[in-house]
Amino acid sequence: MSILAKLPFSNQLRTTAYFLKSFGVGREQMEVLLHYLSGKLCSEQVDEEHLKAAMEWLVQAQDICDGEGVSDIFFLTTGWGVAYPETSGYIMATYLAYAELSGESKFYDKAVQIGNWEIEILSPDGGVYSSTELKQTRVFNTGQVILGWCALHEKTGDMKYLEAAKRAGEYLSNKQEEDGAWHRNTYCGARTYHARVDWALLRLAKLSGNQAYAEIAHKNLQWVLQQQCENGWFSQCGFNDDDPIMHVIAYTLRGLLESSQLTSDIDILPAVVKSADALCEALESHPVRGIRGMVPTSFDKNWNSTDTDSCLTGNAQLACFLYRLSHCTNKNKYQKIADTIMSATKRTQLIHTSLLPIRGAIAGTYPLSHGYVQNGYPNWAAKFFADALLMKSNFNKKMVIPA
Repeated sequence: MSILAKLPFSNQLRTTAYFLKSFGVGREQMEVLLHYLSGKLCSEQVDEEHLKAAMEWLVQAQDICDGEGVSDIFFLTTGWGVAYPETSGYIMATYLAYAELSGESKFYDKAVQIGNWEIEILSPDGGVYSSTELKQTRVFNTGQVILGWCALHEKTGDMKYLEAAKRAGEYLSNKQEEDGAWHRNTYCGARTYHARVDWALLRLAKLSGNQAYAEIAHKNLQWVLQQQCENGWFSQCGFNDDDPIMHVIAYTLRGLLESSQLTSDIDILPAVVKSADALCEALESHPVRGIRGMVPTSFDKNWNSTDTDSCLTGNAQLACFLYRLSHCTNKNKYQKIADTIMSATKRTQLIHTSLLPIRGAIAGTYPLSHGYVQNGYPNWAAKFFADALLMKSNFNKKMVIPA
């Protein structure tokens, strides 16, 4: 039975209306629309072709915003969004890695543009805003931009990026509570995915030589590890009271893993392996629509899922995490699972189309009309997809995208 038959008619109708509003009516438009509605997967190409398409889409999303930050999402409903500080911050590291691999200097220039723009819009107290329109600082967003500035400082040697990161680090210090968590200036309170903020702080401590940033990270890492259950699942991981989606599960695990490689003061890696093994076992039991490597959007506290959709951002993030974990543990089972995830995710990317706003993009969800960021193509999906392909293609070199 096709996905078309399984989806509610209202979902199909909305996606049809939005798609035709964005692209008009024509033979190619109808073919692409039916491709999405039926849940058809594309043919898998070599990694380099998928990677190049994703990187060119990111450039397009940045050019839409006059080359400053990267547009957050292309929605079928409303078109291109505004430049998004948080994800533009960690896209810097992806650009720098691809510039080195491809030899194309424009990606280096694009990273510098973002880094300078992020400094221009930094709040007076050092926090990063939710958006250029919503002037409310966020802890998580701040950590992600620190990661980008650290990568840019390492590549260019320019102290202004390190100084900006230090200002942001002071902001994080001032917002931390006694229990080590960040409860204020967050999307929905203290969350385990703030482990990615700890990763940023530990990177900053190493580059600046100021161990105070590491101490801030250690306090929150202790709080995060306290949220882990016996079966490896983390409480306080999801958005609000919902079951955590793979997007934030992977944020948590990657943040912890990278932190484990930057500090010896806390024994973090066993907790990471416990979660990873439980998750990998769950993946085998719950392939979305029977497609190997297509990960369910969310998991409950028993690592069960009834989802019939897949968060493609989370898939790519999970692959990045597993490639990195394979390096850190010398266990190739994680690499093999990551390869399977990437094979499935690559087949959702449209490469051969003249519809530029979606050529090379990665949708928020599979199927397009239901799930995480439905009917949209977020820039962070393309970023992590590109990261995973970079890590996959350079696995023997143990390439790490530092954001």
